[in-house]
Amino acid sequence: MMHAATKLLSACVMALVFMSNSASAQPRPDQGELRGLKLGLNAATMSTDKWGEFACGSNGGPPRQRIFDWSEFAKCRAEDNDLHEVYARFDDENDYVGRATDDPVTLGRVGTRVAGHPIVLSVLFDRDGILRGLRFVSDPRGDPAARRMAHLLRLAIINRYEPSGWTCVDTPLAAGETSVGGIFLKQRCEKLTAERYLMVEARLLRKPGQNDIDPATGEYTQGQFESWTRFELFDPAVVKPAGK
Repeated sequence: MMHAATKLLSACVMALVFMSNSASAQPRPDQGELRGLKLGLNAATMSTDKWGEFACGSNGGPPRQRIFDWSEFAKCRAEDNDLHEVYARFDDENDYVGRATDDPVTLGRVGTRVAGHPIVLSVLFDRDGILRGLRFVSDPRGDPAARRMAHLLRLAIINRYEPSGWTCVDTPLAAGETSVGGIFLKQRCEKLTAERYLMVEARLLRKPGQNDIDPATGEYTQGQFESWTRFELFDPAVVKPAGK
């Protein structure tokens, strides 16, 4: 009797171990590229939960014509690649409260951000309403400190999609351009996989006429520099790297 009980207990333990291993071996749920957004989704069935302020996009710039939700993508003029760009923001109640009360602490922690950087986000659909691309650009409306760090967003993106396999090209400073604090960056990186075409471009420099010291007053200037990151992710069947 004792032997039978021991065998039963052993079998139960083995079953629990198997169940535990099976659970741990299960792949994590696909959360998409950003808040559930991913290639192949259909605009007609995409949730608007946690999203707001829908509008037609402007190639990563400020919003244009307001629209009701993702499904109205066709109201936005198609780009040269025949894709329709829809601008959207993270729908964050704390963000609205922070902006309404002008609370710098709240505003510094919420909003449409990636890796802590404020961004302008847009989603690109083909004529059938299938999501074929994502685009975001560091938001130039940030304070000088946030803007100065904007070029670092490229590192978070490259690490997010595995550092290996990227092809990067660095361009030297042009006439009249200078470094910022001894550092300058003009870089474009691309990566092509079976699932995605990825492009990230970043800048950190002073353009001609921009100075860290005001030549008239001798005082330090604020915001006289260019620092940004631009990221695009597309279905490789739609967009491919230049020269491919």
